[in-house]
Amino acid sequence: MAVSNPHFNKVSTDYDRGRVSEDIWFWAGEAERLAHLDSGSLVVDMGCGTGNYGLGIRTRTHTTVVGFDPAMGMLKQAQEKTPDLPVVQSVAEYMPFRSDVFNLVYAAQVWHHVVDKQAAATECCRILKRGGSKIAHTIGHAQLNSKVVFKYFPEIKQSQLDAYPSDEAFKTYFAKAGFRLTEIYHYNMERYQSADEFIEIAEKKLWSMFRPISREGLEKGVADLKRWKAEHGDAPIRNDEMITLFVGRK
Repeated sequence: MAVSNPHFNKVSTDYDRGRVSEDIWFWAGEAERLAHLDSGSLVVDMGCGTGNYGLGIRTRTHTTVVGFDPAMGMLKQAQEKTPDLPVVQSVAEYMPFRSDVFNLVYAAQVWHHVVDKQAAATECCRILKRGGSKIAHTIGHAQLNSKVVFKYFPEIKQSQLDAYPSDEAFKTYFAKAGFRLTEIYHYNMERYQSADEFIEIAEKKLWSMFRPISREGLEKGVADLKRWKAEHGDAPIRNDEMITLFVGRK
């Protein structure tokens, strides 16, 4: 049975405030290009959260999209946003779908939350049609090492390196699951965020990476951000969007 995650239920009503700078339209276009989607395609938004990426893909490609997530609070937000988006409560290790049905399984910033990653990869392969694709939208280890957030909150860096699968780990998961090959695409897109946005994200823990931080580590990082704002005014902080897409081909 799917278990609703307490953290994501807690932050669900504010979750989208931490995602306003993500270029979902661009990523929907990459999904369309890499998975060869058209209006007749069927897509699963794995760990759909509030539905941002599934809705983006549906809007851009006119595909049929269904989402699932273990957190009921997140699913409630997705349904309130778009009542006609089909969503179900489930986990990646036990997907409630028939085999050999879908053209794409898309997972945006989900894999570091999955407990049994090999089981999830096997489920992805099972529900895909022959020729279908699995896209894991995540952050590579080299990219994590370059993220500006750890300049202010260094305490949480190692926990993220431990949580996010490496390139080699993804290759192993996908190969054992039955995918015939894995393609890897690295992206680095210039992006800026205000100090106030960083502070809100950290204090409300809108990014899951802040869950394991100590109170002292959080307060120090917030103080550093406030000091930066006092010195620079409303000038934004450069925080590039660094993403890796791991694409498994069935």
